[in-house]
This record gives sequence, structure tokens and C-alpha cells, in this order.
Amino acid sequence: MKILVVDDSKAIRQLAAECLQDMGHEVAFAENGADSLQYVADHDVDLILMDVEMPHLSGFEATKAIRELKKADWFPVIFLTVHDDDASFVNGVLSGGDAYLAKPLNPLRLRYTIMAMERIYMMRAKLQQTQMELQRVNRELERLTLVDQLTGLGNRRQFDVNFPLQFTLAQRTKLPLTLLICDIDYFKQYNDSRGHPQGDVCLVEVANTISAQLQRDNDLICRYGGEEFAAVLPGTPLSEARRLAEAIRRDVWNKQLPHEVAPERRISLSLGLATFVGQYKTPHAMLEAADAALYKAKQNGRNRVEID
Repeated sequence: MKILVVDDSKAIRQLAAECLQDMGHEVAFAENGADSLQYVADHDVDLILMDVEMPHLSGFEATKAIRELKKADWFPVIFLTVHDDDASFVNGVLSGGDAYLAKPLNPLRLRYTIMAMERIYMMRAKLQQTQMELQRVNRELERLTLVDQLTGLGNRRQFDVNFPLQFTLAQRTKLPLTLLICDIDYFKQYNDSRGHPQGDVCLVEVANTISAQLQRDNDLICRYGGEEFAAVLPGTPLSEARRLAEAIRRDVWNKQLPHEVAPERRISLSLGLATFVGQYKTPHAMLEAADAALYKAKQNGRNRVEID
């Protein structure tokens, strides 16, 4: 354990250090309450031996301050004192102390008190490890709820959370916001003719192609539906958005993924764009505009980009 010995007596500090180091513990020292508070603020400790009677800041006062500073981390504090009356004991416990050792220090009692505190240390270490693992699991669960497991893109839930926030931000900053929605042409027929496993391969290929074109950290690409993808592009004007959409459409087309049922015998994308520059009142209105543009692309022959 890392043990901090706080005492204004050099002799007490030396006696405690000999015993603790002989037990294999790491020892640090502070000569007064103020120094102990500063040490705990700057370093991790597992246990404190705290003298009660010190000038300026008593051991009780220093312990109260330490407990306030380290609210989320409880480690044992053992008071060292010449007073063994009930009032001193009660004050020590109320100040945040866990045990008392009388002065002059008895090395045997010090050793076995430290051994008892080691049990608290072990339980504390296990608790911290469990908490860290729980936090890791919770982060992973949160990630899984926002990610499409097939493509690795964001899922519909992530889109539904992120898009309204980006819309509100665009309203405040007066910066453009583009929403791109695209759909794989004749995908139902593709699944019917080639089977769903091959359909999954196709979805991953298209997802990777979209991701290759939209690489900014603040761009969000989601699998919006079965064969439908959506991209939220903050700060992207219409001219740049149209260039990106055309690049995505062209890259998918140039992959020449076979689609025997489609008129052109290969996979293609239809894309709809809507860019917010103040005209839409709500995120839903902007989403409807992008969806209408996608429908127009489908009606006008597919494998094309249309703008609201």
C-alpha cells in the first residue's frame, strides 16, 4: 500500500516508517495538516496515519478537508493521539477517521492495525476494478445501441439523436447543414435473386464506398433503413454536397457489382439532397425534403442525384 504518515514529530515518522517499510509498504511523509492535504490532492494514497495534535490545522480538520476533496474515494485514516477519552474518539469518527492508535506508538499494535486495514485496501481495489469493468461494459453497450452491426455505420437510433441536434446547431450558427439520403436501386430484386447473405455483402460494399467519400470527423453516416443510408453533413454547402453525392454515386456504379435483374445489370444508387440555409422550420421538414428529392431521383430513372 501507499501510506502517508502525517506527524510533526520526526521520531514518530521514523518509527512508523521502519515498521511500515518492513511490512513492504511504500511510505510518504507530511509534517503538518496543510502539507497532508496538498499531498493527497497531488497523489494517490491507500491509507493515512494522521497525528491529531498539530499546529495551525489539526488532524481532525485535515481529515475533514481530505474527505471533502476525495469524496468519491474512501481510504482508511488512522488517528495517532495521546487522548483516549470518548469525546476525542467520537470527534475522530465524525471527522472521517476509521481507527485510533495511542501515543507513544506500540509497534505491535501498529503492525496489526495496518494488517486489518489491508483487508479494506484489498476490497477497495476489487471495488475499483469492478467499477472500471462496469464502466467499460456500459460504454460498449452504449456504442452497440448506436451502431449498425452489419455495416459498422451509425444506426437509425443514432441518426434520430444526432440529426435534430445538428439542425438546432445550424440554426444557431447560421452555417449550412446538408442531409443526404440514398437508396440502393432494385435492392429487393437483388435479395430475391441472389439471397440475403449476398445482399448483406452488397450493403457493406456500399457502406464502405460512402464512408470513403465522407471522412470528416463531424460527418455522420447511418444505415437509415434496410437498403437506405443517410448522411448528416454539418457546415457543408449545397455545391460541395452535390459533388460528394455525385462522387458516391459514381464510385458505387464503377464498382460494377453484378445485379442481373436491374436494367443496367449492376448495382446503382439513387440520392436525394437537402441543404438547410434557414428555410426549414423543423428537422422533420428537412428530412421530408431530402426524402422527396430521393423519390424524385427514383422517378427520374434512378442512378442519379436530385436536390430539393
